[in-house]
Amino acid sequence: MATGAGLWDAGLLAWYGPGTPLVQRVRSYRPNRRGHIKLARWARIGCIRVAAVTFVVLALAVTLDPPPGSDAGARGLMGASALVTASVIWRFSLVRVVLRPGEIVRHSVWRHTVVPCSAVRRFVRPEGRSPLALETHAGEEVHFWWLDGSLWDLFYNFSGVCADAMEAHVRMARSKSPRARPARSGSPRSRKAAPRYAPVERRFTWSVGADAMALGAVVCAVAGLIGLIG
Repeated sequence: MATGAGLWDAGLLAWYGPGTPLVQRVRSYRPNRRGHIKLARWARIGCIRVAAVTFVVLALAVTLDPPPGSDAGARGLMGASALVTASVIWRFSLVRVVLRPGEIVRHSVWRHTVVPCSAVRRFVRPEGRSPLALETHAGEEVHFWWLDGSLWDLFYNFSGVCADAMEAHVRMARSKSPRARPARSGSPRSRKAAPRYAPVERRFTWSVGADAMALGAVVCAVAGLIGLIG
């Protein structure tokens, strides 16, 4: 995807929602400085993070301003449980798809999947309750469960936007990839061989917010256990 062009400028003329200049400006999905385009449900992410921050405030209130008659051990365990809940909730806000140069990265709750554009065979559009998915040349499927199924889809086809954006991203990457030189006739290389595609990678997703909350939960739990033993 070119740095100066968004998805509205990439030949995607499908109707995704109200065709007003404001909607086109907000939903243009232009690349950032690193050339990445992020596809996510920002309204859902905002609500999830507000809920996580609420549990963090609850944990701070329990530990710093405890209710009368509560001991240190109970306060520590209550604060730990609230921070664990906040950490798990925060991880649900990490769900998104990032279009990087030559790659499609699907971020889920606990890990992210890196799919090279050269390995993509086709995209499977959602039918009924099936999610948007892509299929690789190796026969592996990557599903995008969290990118559809919201009330906003009644006005704005977000799953269609994601599918069109990823297809355009793959076409752009393939058009920029160097083509292999034709082998000379009669040489052993002229025989047809199965092309090799880069493998799909799955890695654990580290999160500053979620991991900091989890670390705070461990500290509170240790303090609570010490308070109970002491």
